[in-house]
Amino acid sequence: MAARAGKRRSKRTVPVVTLEGEEARVQLLEGVKGSVPLVDLVDGLHPQTPDSVGAVLPDGVKCLWPATSGGFIAVHQTPPSVFLLRWIAEDSPAPYGVEARYRDVRVALPYVIVLALFEGVWGRVPQLSSRNECFFSNQPLDVAGIDTELCYPALLNCSRFPTEPGRPLSWICTQNLDPERFAGRPSLPASLRDGLHALLQHLLESAFNLSSEHHELSSWYTESVAAGIDPRIASLEKWEKATHDDPLFVLDVPWLSSGRSLGAVAARMAAGNVDAPEPRPVRSRSRFRTSTEVARVILNAQGRQES
Repeated sequence: MAARAGKRRSKRTVPVVTLEGEEARVQLLEGVKGSVPLVDLVDGLHPQTPDSVGAVLPDGVKCLWPATSGGFIAVHQTPPSVFLLRWIAEDSPAPYGVEARYRDVRVALPYVIVLALFEGVWGRVPQLSSRNECFFSNQPLDVAGIDTELCYPALLNCSRFPTEPGRPLSWICTQNLDPERFAGRPSLPASLRDGLHALLQHLLESAFNLSSEHHELSSWYTESVAAGIDPRIASLEKWEKATHDDPLFVLDVPWLSSGRSLGAVAARMAAGNVDAPEPRPVRSRSRFRTSTEVARVILNAQGRQES
């Protein structure tokens, strides 16, 4: 009888998940156990996208897009305005780094669209990742929604990579963004608010230099100037003069098109920077197919308890 029982145990190769009363339990083959309240397990099985009911979303957040990583993409829109930017000086002794020298410039920008990716394992509050992207648009997202065509931003520190799967289209360089400023927030609204604030501040208020030209393929500012898309932005000095003459001229500039809609870019980011065939977000009901996947949610939420 003992031999038969041992034989049955040897055939089991997956975790055992049991539900009893208000508790969900898991036991792994190596004896590791964990348990969480059933309500926490149910919450963990759903994509961690903030519910707008009862939560005040930060100003400028236009939509939230579920990501396959268990997190979400926050789509933020900054309206056209004149910005005071710290831009690398022409006579800077270094293209980037501590020896670089900067000057203040006042230039107008069109709608600035930021896609901020919040990632996290199932059962934990997603935090801002380092995989965030920036684009321009000459019209608000309210007009065409997720079908809005996005353009590449004529900004330093927004990097162009070789066109290949797994590479971002317009990566926001966040090498010097300290994650401790916004990490470990206990709730989704707090994580969204603090992470997005830190990202936008880093994008528009930190120094613009030539890091992308040295570490990536290029920046989209360099690409836009080289393409000669508009004489009013052919140089930073001309951009400043055009801003002084008419701050809204930027809504007439034919910015370099990404050839993708907001929905297509969001779907691409959600799939790990691989072009997805279906650009509209669909929440899968078959995301968890095995007890192993459910067990991971329980152990992440509870922490491992050795038997």
